[in-house]
Amino acid sequence: MARKKLKPKKPVSWVKKELLSITAVIISVGTLLVFLYQTNLVRKQQYMSVLPYLEFEHHAVFSDDYELILRNKGIGPALITSRNLVIKGQKYDLDVGRYLQEHMVLKDSVNFLISNVSIGNLISEKEGISMVDLQPNSSKAGLEKFYSLLYNDTLEFVVEYESVYGERWQVSTKETSPKKLKN
Repeated sequence: MARKKLKPKKPVSWVKKELLSITAVIISVGTLLVFLYQTNLVRKQQYMSVLPYLEFEHHAVFSDDYELILRNKGIGPALITSRNLVIKGQKYDLDVGRYLQEHMVLKDSVNFLISNVSIGNLISEKEGISMVDLQPNSSKAGLEKFYSLLYNDTLEFVVEYESVYGERWQVSTKETSPKKLKN
């Protein structure tokens, strides 16, 4: 059997080697850019998957069965970082329940339960804090005073909260939806 003679390989020219190297670098840089883009998309998806959305709910307004609830209607927990009562533009370190307790007197004949909203409270998604729960059988004069304290143009309750990723929002009894704060 005859053996085939192998032809010697032609040396690869310098231009072909450089072209191959440059192509490899371009592909590597392209891969890096795609990786960075995908990482950015994953980060955005993580932030969007945890979006607490606090709202004030008013149930049975102007009746003796009124309830004010701070509810998380979003996704993920909301950590309360600040809460203030603003009266005539002046901030006070109070929540609504404490304010009503301080301004209602026994002779007003109004029974209500309160839950304090405190810094550090964690409101899980689809959960809420019943801040004020008016009990039935209150006097008419007491109800009038209660509602005049709670619903006047000079009173605003402001709550600041954040997500587990540190994004911050503010919700107020005067606004219909939370607004995002800068970090």
